[in-house]
Parts: sequence; C-alpha cells; structure tokens
Amino acid sequence: MKTKNILLLAALFASFVLVGCKQETPFDTQSPDDAPLILKPYNESGTGSFTYLLANPDTPLYDSVTVTPSKYTTVNWYIDNVLVYTGVKINMYMLAGTYDLTIEAVTQAGKSTKRTGSVTVLPYETDPSADAAAGGRHLVPGVEMSISGSNLSQVATIEFAEDFYSTKVKCSVAPSAKNDASLTFTIPALEDGTYYVRLKDAAGRLYGADVAHIHNSAVVIDGYASFVPGEEWVLTGAKLQDVASVKVDDKVITEIVATTSTITLTAPEAEVGEHTLSILNKDGSSVLFVTDEGTVAEVTTIVSAETTLWEGPVVLDWNADLVRIPTATMAAVPVGSTILVYFEVPEAEYHSMRITTPWWGDNASDNLVVQFDVTGETPNPFSFEYDDHCKALVDEREAMSVVGFGVTINKITYK
Repeated sequence: MKTKNILLLAALFASFVLVGCKQETPFDTQSPDDAPLILKPYNESGTGSFTYLLANPDTPLYDSVTVTPSKYTTVNWYIDNVLVYTGVKINMYMLAGTYDLTIEAVTQAGKSTKRTGSVTVLPYETDPSADAAAGGRHLVPGVEMSISGSNLSQVATIEFAEDFYSTKVKCSVAPSAKNDASLTFTIPALEDGTYYVRLKDAAGRLYGADVAHIHNSAVVIDGYASFVPGEEWVLTGAKLQDVASVKVDDKVITEIVATTSTITLTAPEAEVGEHTLSILNKDGSSVLFVTDEGTVAEVTTIVSAETTLWEGPVVLDWNADLVRIPTATMAAVPVGSTILVYFEVPEAEYHSMRITTPWWGDNASDNLVVQFDVTGETPNPFSFEYDDHCKALVDEREAMSVVGFGVTINKITYK
C-alpha cells in the first residue's frame, strides 16, 4: 500500500511539473478578445520597415508579417486604399510608380490595428517614365500640360484608369507633342476623382505614372494652413481666376490678385490661434479646399507666433535624408531662436530621431542633437535652441536634416 501511494504521488508530481513548465508561444496570447498587434517586421536598424524600394516592375513586393493573436486575426494589404491581398505573406508585382501602403490586422472580434508605409517601383532604364510623381498633379480638364521624364517618345497614348489594376480605363488621349524628355497632351474631360495614369506604347505595353487628381471646379490645394498677419499670403490651386473674395472669420478681403493657379493677398490682422477660412468666386459659388479628408468649403487656418521652415508629412527612414532644410532657408533663422519639430509616432516597435545633419558621416560628438529614442514622454513639438554651434554645423553640412525611423515629421518651425 505504501508503495502504491508513493507511485501515485510521483505521478501527480510529474503531472504538475509538466503543466507548470508548459511554454506559451512568446507574445501570442491566442485569445479572440485580445487587441491585435503587428509584431514583425520590427525595426532597430532601418531594415525591414514598411517602406519598400523595388528595383524594377519585375521585382515583386514580397514580405510577410507576424501578428497576434494569429489564430483569430486576418491581415489585409492595401495599395492606395485599395484592398489588393489578404494573408500574412504578400508576393505581387506593380507598374513603376510610388504607392501608399497600409497593412491592417483585424481580429474576429472586429478589433484592428494598422501600419502605413509606401512602395516605390523604379522603371527600367529603357522604359518610358515620368520624373515627377503624378500624385502631386492636380489637373483641370481641357488644359494642356507637359510632363518630363525619360524615353517618352515611345508613348502612344496616356490612359486614365479608375482602378489600381487598370482594368477600368476611363479614357485615353494621344500626346500632341513628344520627345524622349517630355510629353505634351490635353487633359481629357473627366469627372472629379483620382485616376491611375498609365503610359502605353505602340505594342500595348503599360508603364506606371502614378495618379492624377481631376478637378472641374475651383480648388485650393496648398498655402491655406497658416498665415502671417500683414504679410503676403499666396494660396495655390486650380481654376482660381474667377475668385472674388477671401474671408477670414468675419473679415472679407476683396483686394486680391487671382490667376488660374494662385490667389495672392495681404493677410489680415488676426490674433494668434485658429481662424475660419473660406473663399468665394464671382458667381457666389464656394472654392473648395483639398484636404486629407476630401474637399471642403471651409477650413481652419492658423496664425502662429512661429515661422514655418518646412512642412510634410514625411515618414523617416534611415535609408534616405528625407527632411532637409538647406542653408539658404536656415539663413533666415536668427541665432538664439527656438526650433520646433512637430511629429507623430505611428504604430511601430522602434522610434528614433536625429536632428540637424545628414545621417551619413554623423558623429555623436558633433551632432546638434544626439540621436535619441522617441517615446510617449518625448515633448511634441521637440524644441531646441539654435545657437552658434548649431548654425556652424548647419553651414558646414549645408542643411539642417531630420532623420531616423518610426516617426512622421509634420512640420518644422522657429520662433
């Protein structure tokens, strides 16, 4: 009987050890009610980020993500807000161009998280390609325009497609003039919207040229976010030649100079803070403002005690010096001023920032601000004094730069 009890106790002890030492999958809770996390790729050296540079159109976007809770989470891949793939591993080809990328993890309970980045596909050297990203082109139908690039004499038609895959071509237009370096055509009659621009050669091969935004009514695209009272204020856009007045709060300004692409006026006196801005045409119709949320008839504009040096947004990536303010611009900043860097921290596992000099050849001993990790405790905006040492570094390096990873820089000002 004693032996039997000993054996029973030994069995129970062994069972306890096995249960107590059972290893759970690291980071993976496997509960359907958990909030999703994108665990990998994570970045501590600048590699494996969601910013991709592909050598040519025959190089696929090929990567995978690790998420938790993996058993209950679906991964969606969006290119320019279009769902192109569902799954943890993507392997797809794209035409040359620059595209916005969003990776979304959604649980069965409807909880979600996402990462954003970009994909740039370089053209072959012999391919027709446009220099400037068409994503920056806000076009008005009926207007003749020229784009520069390489091998453009091969282009037979310019197509405007409604979808990423170019299966729904809205219209095609032949160039009125072309050579290897430039292409001229009349913007076709299209409804308001965003279209994928494709260059097509005589053999029917397509080449990417990013996107174009079509506007059939007057729009302001830039310059409206802030102004300095008493100084010249230039708003840029399209079809602005019939603008009659600019209204800031209750002040209506009619002394303006309007062209097809600009409105120039002297900014009214106003207190520091937020103000309401609207614009009317001569026929009383509203001029729309192009914003991240769409087109609206009224926006908030700001009078700030700060002077803007640079505006983004730009997502930092160690592999490129993306935020760079040249010495010619920095010459306006008095020594003793405070420089402010406004930023956002998108969801990522690693955030770092280094300010003032290009990332190559930096030494911690002579950096204006030594590289530091960005956390929830980092002041936003991040500020520092522009002293004589700072100015000497900027002059030596021919720019003030902000580099790093996992941080979006929105604006840089001084006061």
